[in-house]
Amino acid sequence: MDKRSGIIGLVVLVIAAVMILSGCASPTTVTPTPTTKPFTLVEMTGADPPSLDPGLEYDTACYSLTQNVYETLVWYEGKDVTKPVGLLATGWESNDNYTVWTFYLRDNVKFHDGTKFNASAVKYTFDRGVLMNNPNGPWVGAGITSLLKGGDEWMASNGTEADVQAYLANEAVKVINETTVQFTLSRSYPDWYHILAFPATAIVSPTAEMTNMPYTPNNYSDTYYKEHMCGTGPFKFVSWAHEDKLVFERNNDYWRTPAKAERVVVRNVPDVNSRRLAFERGECDFSQENIRNLPVFNNSSKVVIDIQNDTLMISFIGLNMARWPFNDTRMRQAFVESFDYQTYRNEVAYGYGALPHGVVPKGLGGYNESIPTSQYNPEHAKQLMKEVLDEKGYTASNPLTVTIAYNEDNAGRAAGAVMLADTINKYGLPIKVETQPLKWATFLDKQKKGDLDIFWLGWQADFPTADNFLGPFAVSDMFFAKQVGYKNETIDKLYDEYFLAKTQDERNRICYEIQMGLLNDNPYIVYLQPASMYVMNKDLKGYQWNVMLSGFYWYPMYKE
Repeated sequence: MDKRSGIIGLVVLVIAAVMILSGCASPTTVTPTPTTKPFTLVEMTGADPPSLDPGLEYDTACYSLTQNVYETLVWYEGKDVTKPVGLLATGWESNDNYTVWTFYLRDNVKFHDGTKFNASAVKYTFDRGVLMNNPNGPWVGAGITSLLKGGDEWMASNGTEADVQAYLANEAVKVINETTVQFTLSRSYPDWYHILAFPATAIVSPTAEMTNMPYTPNNYSDTYYKEHMCGTGPFKFVSWAHEDKLVFERNNDYWRTPAKAERVVVRNVPDVNSRRLAFERGECDFSQENIRNLPVFNNSSKVVIDIQNDTLMISFIGLNMARWPFNDTRMRQAFVESFDYQTYRNEVAYGYGALPHGVVPKGLGGYNESIPTSQYNPEHAKQLMKEVLDEKGYTASNPLTVTIAYNEDNAGRAAGAVMLADTINKYGLPIKVETQPLKWATFLDKQKKGDLDIFWLGWQADFPTADNFLGPFAVSDMFFAKQVGYKNETIDKLYDEYFLAKTQDERNRICYEIQMGLLNDNPYIVYLQPASMYVMNKDLKGYQWNVMLSGFYWYPMYKE
């Protein structure tokens, strides 16, 4: 997901009891300072989300909105992702091998349509996520479907009604009573509660969808929740004028203290200078910005800038191995060695962020500084590239053209794309590297379909575990690996062994081996563990940050 430092360990090492009970605390209730009159908060963003359906989209532009309208069963206490607490759940327990999990739910919670939140709504949400079966969506991409009993069989089936009933017969999600739901997994997974903090598992109103446009299995092209929202959160969806604005209003029946903001308007303003002027005129309260935009806001007396360096994010460039020329390992290595990593960090990212050691970010178990960072080596890159181009017969009059695509509102990616293209174009070889900015939704659509030579993205943790990076990047049937056509049978087997490991040391060893194998195969240019930058009106109060949030959480925010 283009999506977040806490150190997280596996509970299997410290819990010996047959049953565990955890998450019994509630998230801290924030009661903002009262204001004298109603007010509206205005957020500005650089792009529209692809849609509003948390069960289909794998994208922070979507989640930055849904996390304010929907709620998950679990969240975290303050900034600390080592302390999961109940949100819509009040507690949970597991059997001794972490394959059966029972969650106890909060009572007297209502969806925005007035219907009751209960265990049936949880089952509906989870069955929906699995049965829609979006191959590029979060349930498949993050491995949630595979973790649920019968999920792999469903994905491998023909998707008939009989296959639907066969999956449901597994009772991977079972209603025990109104306030108790049970999950049965396909394998031991001690970190299941972390997955239930992932925005894709946010609980949707069954009634709102079924009344208006029921979802159907294997259909992810059109759903009611792509254009509408109905959750239990502190804000309710009002309207969406595409490429213009989204409007939300306070949920006055919220189960916690209602938010102080009466309305939130999220405006699509692609030009960063226009966003800066809006702050100066008092027309914008907050925006998340690319670090490249720091100089635009640095001298403004109207804003406060918060830069968070301890993210759980990896910035990378995908090399499409399913397309020429990146099906040649020499060409992939040449592109990896043509990127000037240190210069990018110093000049484009202004010294923020860190050069990554593998795809597991610093802050997670499995991070290993002994994994080498990728190195800029233009002379060797030129030599490799020349070998390939000569073999294929390219000449100055018939050059190879390669296009680097990125989302048009991202100044950092634009600068990096130009940097990489200029380096290779100056080699004097029969290759022409071009750059192509695209609207975010268009970019994602082309990237997921495999229509791009090179795609420039970032990955923010869905949940704070190493496997959330190993799987999507390295495992052949998972998210980015599938999209770039990467398959390494040794790595696939190691990933299966990762979940059977009995100790954290053993998991760390496997994690190291997977990342070293990935490094040798070069399906990606992994160039930065970036910082996040948030810009706010100096009069804004109540801002809170958590490494797992996608953008801003509106609930505690207010203006005096």
